[in-house]
Amino acid sequence: MEEIPRSELLARRLIAQGLAGSAARPGYANALDVARRVLALQGQTYQAGIRALALRSGLSDADVLDEVAALRVVRSWPQRGTLHFLAAEDARWLSRLLYPRVAGSQRGHRVRLGLSDADVNRARDALHSALMARDRTPLPRAEAYAVFCEAGIDPDQGRGSHLLRIFSGEGDVVQAPAWAPRRRSCTWITCRASLWRTPVRRLWWNWARATLPGTGRWRWRISWPGPGSPRPRPRRPLPRPGGTTRVRCEGVDYWMAAWQERVTTAEVEAALSLRLELPAFDEYLLGYANKQMVLPEHLRDNVLTRNGLSWPWVMEGGVAVASLRTA
Repeated sequence: MEEIPRSELLARRLIAQGLAGSAARPGYANALDVARRVLALQGQTYQAGIRALALRSGLSDADVLDEVAALRVVRSWPQRGTLHFLAAEDARWLSRLLYPRVAGSQRGHRVRLGLSDADVNRARDALHSALMARDRTPLPRAEAYAVFCEAGIDPDQGRGSHLLRIFSGEGDVVQAPAWAPRRRSCTWITCRASLWRTPVRRLWWNWARATLPGTGRWRWRISWPGPGSPRPRPRRPLPRPGGTTRVRCEGVDYWMAAWQERVTTAEVEAALSLRLELPAFDEYLLGYANKQMVLPEHLRDNVLTRNGLSWPWVMEGGVAVASLRTA
């Protein structure tokens, strides 16, 4: 097994994510291409998510916003309670795959808000009917709340927002383009889906280095509910897909797509020579468990705090060298 230094590991991550180039990996042509390949990018801060898509596609923020306006890329809550940008075609399957992890905690909050299952079902039916009647025309949040009111459900005191989060987690409702100046989002309904196995291979292809500790088996940390199944099925092992290779860095085994074997030394060096201003919550930092590999401790509180706050930062040589926090 090949042993590589940390610097090379970071360079290959930059290349895998499209932040650095290589002839071994075709470039990303547009924001949709990035979203399809990377699968989901952090979008808690709207403009930071747009910037992350632009950096990886080589386009301007305005070009990316045009793709979002065309509903090719959408914003939703497919993982945990965190907003992400993703391809519209992936919104349903990814949300349904991951939603069971948060459904339990949402149910407890629902009770505290005074929402019964009947209330939720009535609100869902009303919202879906309203969205389908508009085809792909976005429904502003205030109008969505009006739909809930007409169905006999008071959206105040957080109930409206909570209902939208539930329906988004179910995979049918996502956020459409936001508008200035506050970037408040609309909602629309998506009915497109894709097979779930193919995107798993996309993760290996574009993330470079899912760590497989110990057993050499990778087990889902999520539950796949299956079509029409109200209860998650037991977790099951995920076999390693073909077209991967393994390396070791600092005593830890990492897996990467086989195309990485064609990355040249010059391309690794070029990646490490880059100095980039990365947005808050960028996946180059957020997408991996070991933040210390990229983020020195003395910058931690001004780039990514342990309670989830983030600011733009400067990356050079694969690591953070400065924070762009302004307040």
